[in-house]
Amino acid sequence: MSRLHLDRIHIQAFGKFFDKNIGPFSSGLNVVYGENEAGKTTINAFVGGVLFGWEDARGQKNTYKPPFAQRSGTLRFVDEEGCFHEVSRTRNADGLSCSSAEAKSIAESLDKETFKTMFSLDSDELRSLGSAANMTSKLLTAGSGTEISPAEALRAIDESIAARTSRSASAKHSLVRIQAEEDECKRRLALAREESDRFKKEGEEYEGLLRRKDERLVEIGKLNARVELLGACEAEIRRTEERIDASTEEIARCNRSLDEAAAGVRALRQRGGVYAADESSEATVLRRLEGLEKESVRLERRIESAQDAFDRARAQAEACDEQDTAAFSKSDKAILACCIVLFLAGAATAVKGLSGSDAFLLCVGVAVGACAVGVGSFLFSQRKKKSRAASAKKGEGEVSKARRVLEVCEQDELMFSLRVQEELDAMGLAEAQGSIRNARIIMERSRSQLSELRGIEERIRALEARKTAEHETLDREEARRCEFFRRVECAEDQGLEGVHQALEEALEERDVLLESMRRNDIRLGELRQCLFDAERSREFDLLKTQRAQIITRKNEEAENLAKLLLARRVLARAIEEWKSESVPEVYARASHLLSLMTGGTWVEIRMKDDGRLVAVDVSRGEREPRFLSMGTCQQLYLALRIALLECVEGVGNAVPVLADDILVNFDDERRKGAVRALSELAEKRQVILFTCHKEIVEAVRQYADGHTMVAL
Repeated sequence: MSRLHLDRIHIQAFGKFFDKNIGPFSSGLNVVYGENEAGKTTINAFVGGVLFGWEDARGQKNTYKPPFAQRSGTLRFVDEEGCFHEVSRTRNADGLSCSSAEAKSIAESLDKETFKTMFSLDSDELRSLGSAANMTSKLLTAGSGTEISPAEALRAIDESIAARTSRSASAKHSLVRIQAEEDECKRRLALAREESDRFKKEGEEYEGLLRRKDERLVEIGKLNARVELLGACEAEIRRTEERIDASTEEIARCNRSLDEAAAGVRALRQRGGVYAADESSEATVLRRLEGLEKESVRLERRIESAQDAFDRARAQAEACDEQDTAAFSKSDKAILACCIVLFLAGAATAVKGLSGSDAFLLCVGVAVGACAVGVGSFLFSQRKKKSRAASAKKGEGEVSKARRVLEVCEQDELMFSLRVQEELDAMGLAEAQGSIRNARIIMERSRSQLSELRGIEERIRALEARKTAEHETLDREEARRCEFFRRVECAEDQGLEGVHQALEEALEERDVLLESMRRNDIRLGELRQCLFDAERSREFDLLKTQRAQIITRKNEEAENLAKLLLARRVLARAIEEWKSESVPEVYARASHLLSLMTGGTWVEIRMKDDGRLVAVDVSRGEREPRFLSMGTCQQLYLALRIALLECVEGVGNAVPVLADDILVNFDDERRKGAVRALSELAEKRQVILFTCHKEIVEAVRQYADGHTMVAL
């Protein structure tokens, strides 16, 4: 998985913030600058709240709960590939909401205490670590996974061992003191025994009865366990048999339902009409039908087009006859007009010859009129005859051509219908009788039947699965039933009656023992009364009880001492191994960081054999943290934290280190060293430094490369 780092903070509702976005942050050193009360501490608390839960309201502690809203928000992390992983929280009861497995692993990589100790730093936290033992405890807790410091644990073990071997009267768990008490008790018992010889017989009988009582108590305890086992197994066997009966009945119902479903399948198959066994065959048939329909539509359009062309040719031929007739009528009129003019001219000449008694003019006029009439009649008849012949020839040609096209289309239609019949027969749709529409209807009916068939088959599969599950349940319950019979040591063929009989026998045996115990208790009471009559005898019993208690205490303390000695040996060996492996690396790195922050004034951090932490200056002088100044002490603990964060692998790698104004008590020179130390830490872990001081921002700008500034 790529390295993750916090990219952006979205506060839905927390403290004074509502729908607030902070970021983006880089994977290295980030500086969040804001004035006092800008919300830096609120943001710090928000990050821990999202990861580990909101703080509960206790006393006057600020839990940042808005007055009219639930605390909620999201931390968005990004990996090296640019993929986002979100971690969100609303209510503690709902838990952490993660967008991916990588996001879930962020909070699981460390615990809340380690986060507060190592990842959420502020000036108060650094000042509060004034105890070297406390600091060592926290370092070892984060580094070794234990609750307390191994050095403190070893010291506590040594104190416990010393307390158990001390001769002091105030040592409550001292074995020496317990042995002295036992010796005194033995002495007093010897005196009491000498004085109670006359009660020896009663005492022996009493002890025998007590032993017998203990034995019978053990027997009764076994019988009680047997009775409880038999009762519980009887009830479980009864419930198991009920479940077996229920499973058997359910299997029978499944078999009946399977028979009904099989009958339904047979009925559907006998009904026929299913022309596609699967969706692929059905789709193929439908595609072929669709192709035939398209071809039929194209053929119908051709026939309609040919029919229209034929009708247009025939209508056009008739229209041409009428036009020619109309044209001849106009020519006729022209010829008639010419003939009339000639006729009028001849008539005028004839009238003029007749009126002038001129026979020549009369003859000329008559001849001209007759010629005009004859010529007009001849020309009109010839022209009309030729026009009609040409029009008729042209019209007959167009009509004949259109008729041939129509006949070809009708022939194609006939051939297509034959081909459709053949293809439908080939597809198993002979019932359609060559009709594509009927084939469609048949396919729809087939699809309905096929859907019904598939539904029945699906029901059959479901019933088979249910039947299988019930068989598994039946086998499991029968195995449980056998196990119960085995536990009560009864034969399975005897059934519940055998278990119940065994239970009755155990109850009867227990009643017999209880009656014997009752008689034994009566005798014990009588003997106890006899022994009670003597004060020495009563003291003897008390001394015996006291001695038994002392022996028990001695055995317990001896066992505890052995455990402590073993634990001390194991812990001492573990501390030596830890020192030889982990401490040198951590403290060498912490010493380098402290020297860097203090400008070489303090050059080394050591842990003494007794667990004390000391700082070594340039002149090799040693000093415990409580003798350092507040700023130097904070620098020492900051160096230890940074060193541990750099050296410890697999602990909160994606969780940012949140530092809230931890440099306020550093002078200018040591602030520069601290900025360089944080910059070195940022090369391995994301660091977010909150501050309200401009000089700290300026120091980061000067002495930390590649940082990111975020303003509130």
